[in-house]
Amino acid sequence: MQSIATFDPTDPDFLSNRFPTYRDLRDNAPVSRTVINGQPTVMLSRYSDVSRVFKTPSARVQPHPGQFPEHIGSGPASLFYRLSMPSLDAPSHTRLRKLASSAFSGRAVVAMRPWVEEIIAAGLDRLADFDTDIDFVSEFATKVPAEIACRLLHAPVADAHTVLERMPALNAVLGHSEVDPERLVEADAAAQFYFDYIGDIVDSLRGKLSSNDALGALLEAEEDGSKLTRDELVITLVGFFVASYHTTMVAMTNAVHALLHNRDQFQKLAGNPDLAPHAWEEVLRYNSPVHFLHRYAGEDMHFHGEDIPEGTHMLLAIAAANRDERVFDNPDTLDIERKSNRHLAFAAGGHFCLGAPLSRIEGDIFLRLLPTRLPQIELGRTSPAWGRDLSFPTLPSLAVNATR
Repeated sequence: MQSIATFDPTDPDFLSNRFPTYRDLRDNAPVSRTVINGQPTVMLSRYSDVSRVFKTPSARVQPHPGQFPEHIGSGPASLFYRLSMPSLDAPSHTRLRKLASSAFSGRAVVAMRPWVEEIIAAGLDRLADFDTDIDFVSEFATKVPAEIACRLLHAPVADAHTVLERMPALNAVLGHSEVDPERLVEADAAAQFYFDYIGDIVDSLRGKLSSNDALGALLEAEEDGSKLTRDELVITLVGFFVASYHTTMVAMTNAVHALLHNRDQFQKLAGNPDLAPHAWEEVLRYNSPVHFLHRYAGEDMHFHGEDIPEGTHMLLAIAAANRDERVFDNPDTLDIERKSNRHLAFAAGGHFCLGAPLSRIEGDIFLRLLPTRLPQIELGRTSPAWGRDLSFPTLPSLAVNATR
């Protein structure tokens, strides 16, 4: 196989079937070159390298302190990017993360489980009412995470569709695909909408929530006046909304797609519901909801004979790393009984996903209930096409039959 010295993130063959390219990169060009939004970039695809960068304290998400990418513009989407925790380095990131962590503490997430289970169970029961092929994405994977996100932030569930249909527009500044002026205008409009919408919710709930509530704890910090500004509060909550909805939607869709393509694993899960937490971790490894994150080298680094100077933009291929045969046995095989599963779907280091505990609760509930509520579920007759966003490839639809 010919070595890949450069990586073309716009190649249609890659975007339609990514994993063969990921394997080729890991084996033949673990350090490859590409260009992202006009920026020369080094891409790392092996688990050990991606994990190392995540855990290197000097690695940063900003080119230099207080500096942000030009392609995000200067409008509302830019403000959202600049104040979002994933876009911040210490000490700002450390301060905001400490304040927000109470929303996803072990105690807080355990308290969420009853109502999360109620929402997921009702969603699966709705699917059982259909006796023809249905779109799992529109009928479940968008509705259920939307209800969970609204409940988390005390937003009216009736608003869910109207509110969340704008969310894909924000991917223009959150991901690593090329951003044209039209997409940036849409991202600015979406960001402003969320600022106004979440801001109104914040103002209506002042003094009404306890500090044990996810939103209440942050409101208390903002009202203190010295810990959190209003813009930081609103944008942190918008970030919760985006992450809670989008990654859950993608992960649940990927789980159904993977398990129904590997029917033996679905049957194994049906026979032993206690495998649900392991199955969720395996689905996250097998096809991660986020394929790429970035970092800037905070010091000179060295990988596989290549010097990476300080300040280099690095694209970290999470989905490729999670199929690295140097770490995972038979990595292209879905195995819900996998013994060791130290995947990087939640990243690692200081930016480890704050919502991971909630994701794990959602996944456990979903995969426990799926085979019992819908034991006959099968893939429908239409083949889905993966979305072409570099960082956030999604299935826009997934035909299933719940009663065949």
